[in-house]
Amino acid sequence: MINFKRTIYLSLVAGGLIAGGMTLQACEDEFLDKKPLSELTDASFYASADDALAALNAAYDPLQWDVHSRMSWIFGDVVGGDTDKGSTDDQDYSEILQFQNFTQTAGAPLLMDFWSQLYDGVYRANLVLDRVPLIPAQNIDATLQARIIGEAKYLRAQYYFDLVKVWGRVPIITKVLNPDEVFVARPANISENWDQIEQDLRDAIEVLPVSYTDADLGRATKGAAQALLAKVNLFQSTPEGCANTPYATTDQYQEVVDLTGAVMSSGVYSLDPNFSSIFTLEGENSPEVVFAVQGVGGTGGWNNDNDGLALNQWIAPRTSNFSGWGFSTPIGPVTPQGYGGNPNIKVNNIYEAFEPCDPRLEYSILEPGDIIDHGAGKVYTYDNTWSRTGYSIQKFLIPEAQLTGAANSPLNIPLIRYADVLLWRAEALNELGRTADAVEAVNMVRARARNSMPGATCPLPVPAGVSQAELRDLIILERRRELAFEGHRFFDLVRTCRAESVLRPMGRPFITGQHELFPIPQAEIDRNPALQGDQNPYEG
Repeated sequence: MINFKRTIYLSLVAGGLIAGGMTLQACEDEFLDKKPLSELTDASFYASADDALAALNAAYDPLQWDVHSRMSWIFGDVVGGDTDKGSTDDQDYSEILQFQNFTQTAGAPLLMDFWSQLYDGVYRANLVLDRVPLIPAQNIDATLQARIIGEAKYLRAQYYFDLVKVWGRVPIITKVLNPDEVFVARPANISENWDQIEQDLRDAIEVLPVSYTDADLGRATKGAAQALLAKVNLFQSTPEGCANTPYATTDQYQEVVDLTGAVMSSGVYSLDPNFSSIFTLEGENSPEVVFAVQGVGGTGGWNNDNDGLALNQWIAPRTSNFSGWGFSTPIGPVTPQGYGGNPNIKVNNIYEAFEPCDPRLEYSILEPGDIIDHGAGKVYTYDNTWSRTGYSIQKFLIPEAQLTGAANSPLNIPLIRYADVLLWRAEALNELGRTADAVEAVNMVRARARNSMPGATCPLPVPAGVSQAELRDLIILERRRELAFEGHRFFDLVRTCRAESVLRPMGRPFITGQHELFPIPQAEIDRNPALQGDQNPYEG
């Protein structure tokens, strides 16, 4: 679905129409099957509906680059303590180990990769928002034009949300900049970032359709905008007992309840009866998926696996039968192999966060002795010899027969699931003192998990009479189980003031007030005088 070839990243500087010769790769019967942008010039572009759609499709593309295929598991799962850097030794991609141990500096190349790709997404969205309104009315249907603008605003909000999660205050750019305008400072208060994101999403909600069909599946919908706005509001809110977080403005729990209620009442979304099917081709764009990065097989996208046997090559198991690189290995109770002697690795580990009878444990984590059936007679026993922790990620593993080429699998990356929406709702209701209502939302997620495997005896419903404080802890635990390895853990710990209490016992030297946000890339500070002297308080 989404697949572009990129040859250069953009940062804050607004380049020409076609950045670095980016071209659109055709994908049969999908919404990105448009003529290559490289065939267009600034003079001829933005003259028709087809041109507007081509530019919009290009604005979707940065979602599938490192932003959500690599950075999500590094920032969310490795830094968040659910996984180890992985691979076989400390020297293999040692930069990830620096993130894990909070020793990276502002000069870390990964920081610049993430920053530049996200601002590339902002730039592409701004191109659409600047130019599409100028297309002559006779050349584009007004409803389509409004929808394209709404999708671009949704995308800009998503890119800025990812930026704010990692860096807090970031430069706000809402138009294509001239060369003399490119040096933009950070706002004085993070509320300015949130206000911009919220406005984009409110605008998108007004014009986006409830759903799409056929080749347009995967585009941003009204429900996706409502859900992302709910998440934005949740990040700004501070749970009881939590000191001020780097994201906090004022509590907006009622807005979270209202927005999640709108998503629920739309009739479009529901929990998939089978938890494991969400992460298969059959479960793509199902009613469980509110928004996902769309992937295409055989085109060099996010799920690279050079032997075509597993999932994302970065996190695919490294065994005698799999040629994955084995990064981001889940942490559990078995003896680590080649971990480096850290005696605390097992503390607060993700494996033991699950009850042994919870089907999500089996569906999420590969452990020694597990059988992997790839069809066509290819049945393997998981061999953890090359896993630093003794485990590998099971989510996103699909049969070899479903792969369309050696370059990558076609699996999508879910960014917002209906289960996530329900847990946001539960968290907000509980903070508002409506604990009984919150329990109902949590139990929907737990019941689906239990019913996903015949004979499963847990997780059981949350017992009646649970206190607000008890449910607050349970919801965060439930998020950890339900959303394991989907890139959420570290940010959940930060926004609920739990990072230090969880990570330091594991031997991760997190310091409150210092490590919640990451340093702005030094290369960006060096080139932008407006950022000098305004670094985050991060010391590795």
